[in-house]
Amino acid sequence: MMKISDLIQKRFNKPENKGDDFGFTNHFNVNSKRIINKDGSFNVIRIGEKKSLFHMLVTMHWPGFALVVISFYVVFNILFACLYLLVDINGIGVTPDYQVHNRFLIASFFSAQTLTTVGYGTLYPLTGVISTLAATEALFGLMSFAIFTGLMYGRFSRPPRSIRFSKNILLSPYKQGHALMFRIANERNVELTEMEARLLMSVVVSDNGKENRKYQTLEVENNKVTYFPLNWTIVHYIDEHSPLFGLTEADFISSQIEWLVTIKGYNISAAQHVHAKGSYTLEELVWDAQYKLPYHIREDGITVFELDKIDEFHRLQTNGLKPK
Repeated sequence: MMKISDLIQKRFNKPENKGDDFGFTNHFNVNSKRIINKDGSFNVIRIGEKKSLFHMLVTMHWPGFALVVISFYVVFNILFACLYLLVDINGIGVTPDYQVHNRFLIASFFSAQTLTTVGYGTLYPLTGVISTLAATEALFGLMSFAIFTGLMYGRFSRPPRSIRFSKNILLSPYKQGHALMFRIANERNVELTEMEARLLMSVVVSDNGKENRKYQTLEVENNKVTYFPLNWTIVHYIDEHSPLFGLTEADFISSQIEWLVTIKGYNISAAQHVHAKGSYTLEELVWDAQYKLPYHIREDGITVFELDKIDEFHRLQTNGLKPK
């Protein structure tokens, strides 16, 4: 019985196939984990990369972003309040009916009104030094709010992750043999079009006594769809041209396999291209199973698609038959 690593070694470990087709390292050791996490991120920690503050603020989670904005506002106000106290607190005018008498609170409220350019009229500068300091704070306030406005626009204008992958990849009877199948669906209320799918397989092979990853493109029968209102079942037919042809379940289990998926399309609603990636490991492979239909047609002729059902499948009675 030929194991998949031996088969890949024989079929694809040729001089012309030495390149890293996926863009990920070929190196492998016993501690190596999956290449792509379930959330679509690479299983990589990058050390020493140049950080972009703008990109970090645009992509960070909303609670963290809110904490940054609030912290900036509080720290900036406290800083200028301390400057007002240090320079000349008596240079801040107060109306007779103003009921706050604590010097630090007066400086803090004056700083907040200057920073936000609110100006209620109860606090106002009296001296040239305080007026200059207030003008400086107002300038920084205008600039900072312009920056945060741009960040808010950047956060809202980013297309959200809209491609949902099925939890499992199935090996199902198909045509005269078997096929690998998985599903994706658009989980947002945006219109996607011109969708394309690419499927690669990562396999660990022995090369001169050293284990390396090899990447092989798997042909997808339906690699393009024009519109994407329902689910899309992506199929790799295991025929004689497939690197998986002739393998049994034992061959799969004894190997280090990961199926890598890249999806791209166009978001008509946002007028932007969208990209998504995912992967499946052997733990997520289900043998001899078939997906259930996640949609039905109502009596009035309307198709009802239930997104939460794209993961549902049923097992088939095949009397233990596996692909040959």
